[in-house]
This record gives sequence, C-alpha cells and structure tokens, in this order.
Amino acid sequence: MWTAFQRPAAALSILLCLVFLPGCDSGPEKLREADVKYQALVDQGVRPTDPAWDEVVAALEAVPKDSRARPEADKRLAAIRGLRGKLPPRPLATPGATGPGTDDSDAKRAACEALAKKLGVANDAAREPLQAALTQCQKELVRIESHSHPPGEHGHEHGHEAPATK
Repeated sequence: MWTAFQRPAAALSILLCLVFLPGCDSGPEKLREADVKYQALVDQGVRPTDPAWDEVVAALEAVPKDSRARPEADKRLAAIRGLRGKLPPRPLATPGATGPGTDDSDAKRAACEALAKKLGVANDAAREPLQAALTQCQKELVRIESHSHPPGEHGHEHGHEAPATK
C-alpha cells in the first residue's frame, strides 16, 4: 500500500528520469567529433576515396541508432559513400542543345546528356537500366548524325545517290 509520501516521491522520480534521460544522448557529441574530422579532411583537400575518410565514416557510424543526431549522421554517411562509389565510364555523352531551331541531332544529343547526368548520380539499382537507355540513345544519335547533312550538302558526298536534276 502506498503512503501519502511514496506517491509523490515515485512521481517525482519518474519525472526526473524523463527530464534527464534526453541528456544521456551521446549522438550529438559523436556527430560533433565526426564533423571536426570531416572539416579537417575537407580543409586539407583529401579526396573522398582516401583511406583517411574511414575514420570519419566510423565516427558517423558510432552515432547511436536511437539518437536524435542519427538522421543527420545517416545523411552524411550517404553523401560520403556516394562520393566514394564508382564513377560511370567516360565519355557519357556530348553536350547538346534544345529549344527552337535545333535539329534532331541536337535534341537527341541533349537527351543523351540528360541520361548521362542521371546515370552519374544514380544508385546501384538504377544504374543498369540508365546505362542501357544511354547506350541506346547514343546509337540513335549516331544514326541521326549519319543521315543528317549540313545546309548545302545534298548527301551524295557520303555515298548517297545524288538527286535527279532536270
């Protein structure tokens, strides 16, 4: 049976636990430590593929999963891992133009460039279909360019039959 003194004491102890438990979150401190290491490497110009970044990755992974700082640590981990990933092969596409006055080859070139940019930032799951689409786009660009001729050129210079003249 609870006495008149025990109830308020129990309530006070629960209240104190609720007030002081958030102060036990070590995540923000671990995130600050990782930030110091991160900033030092950035200031030195160390490339993300350098093994020195392993220490930053480990510090970010040390942020507890239940910490309020964990979402920020996860964002930074994803950014570092993205920069450490494999780059797509070069050249991806040639620069293109769009808008009024562009011909089919310019429009296709711009489409290939857009696909190349998407491929450059895609995650592993999206890379294969984007690579296939880019390869197809580049094949179509070659086909279009092989059949297009600048003004004043009639095509017979490239093995096509000359138009009949009357």
